[in-house]
Amino acid sequence: MRALVFSRLYADPSQRQKLRELVGLGWSITVAIPGGGADMDGAIRLSPIPVSGSPAEPDRLRWSRRALRKLLTDARPDIVHIEEAPGTPGAWTAVREATRLGVPAVIFSWESLPRKRGFLERRRLTNTLSRVAGIIGGNRLALRLLQAEAPDALAISLPQTGVTPPSAVERRPGDMLTMACVGRLVPERGVDRLLHTCGQLMGPWRLFIAGTGPEQIGLEDLAEKLGLASRIRWLGPQSRAEVTALWDKVNCLVVPSRSTSEWVERYSQPLLDAMANEVAAVVTAEGALPELVGDAGIVVHADEELLVALQELLVDSERRTALGRAGRRRVLDQFVDAAIARDTDAFWRDVMARHPREARPIDP
Repeated sequence: MRALVFSRLYADPSQRQKLRELVGLGWSITVAIPGGGADMDGAIRLSPIPVSGSPAEPDRLRWSRRALRKLLTDARPDIVHIEEAPGTPGAWTAVREATRLGVPAVIFSWESLPRKRGFLERRRLTNTLSRVAGIIGGNRLALRLLQAEAPDALAISLPQTGVTPPSAVERRPGDMLTMACVGRLVPERGVDRLLHTCGQLMGPWRLFIAGTGPEQIGLEDLAEKLGLASRIRWLGPQSRAEVTALWDKVNCLVVPSRSTSEWVERYSQPLLDAMANEVAAVVTAEGALPELVGDAGIVVHADEELLVALQELLVDSERRTALGRAGRRRVLDQFVDAAIARDTDAFWRDVMARHPREARPIDP
């Protein structure tokens, strides 16, 4: 089976593990990427498409229709998989040319909040989603937005790529609740609500805050006011490697986010990384956080519930350990690249069975 994947993401070799897993499942993968040179990554064929526009505005890039049509003709895919926002010129070009050749198209989107669109973007989105055979939301919020525009398309919720967990984890038991909070220090990340909650905990605890941002000075002042300064370490900006090293020092990750009209947690790499390292997860019921955690962590709906959850973990080390192990099992089962490739493979085959390849007319 042959698939043409259309996405600028895979210009980065480090992002291609899902594609390698799909090759292992029997797919011949060709990737259309913007510009660059033709290349092979193992069995993955990289095919550059000329683009016009500013690289600083990737969603506005215009992909060469002629080059994409030639690639489709040469690659003869059984399915076209598009990982560009459905209102972009690139997504519309890919769907248009796939439809012209009668190839079923699937589109992925992370967009998790409705927003106003200009006339041209709105028209592209409508035209694109009216022609796709399958839709993939990066989370359930994104999927619902896609389904509102493409109610008849086959649908599934899947992350774009997976996480890479450590091969093994050795946790050192400890009586103290040692927490981490990772992310940019802005109001929607909810660090203030975590500090207020920590001020009410009874027993030994410590908190590492990784990240920086405009709220840092105010949050440090709040910690001083609450008498918490000696228990908190402000780590500042952290690299990916530094955050990975943090998991050995903590036994609980708290994600206390709050949604706004313009922002929502659509995904959390630190959350999945922490779970993969058997760090117990406590998250608010915001955005995609509950579906990432599932029943392998604690989901709270109010500050009072956050206090109860953290107090429980503070006094019950066995509960922390059990949640950590459950979190790792969940990541290995659902959020590694092999699992995402497995579910993508099944979805592609369902789409192809429902939409066998046949030429269909399209407006010029």
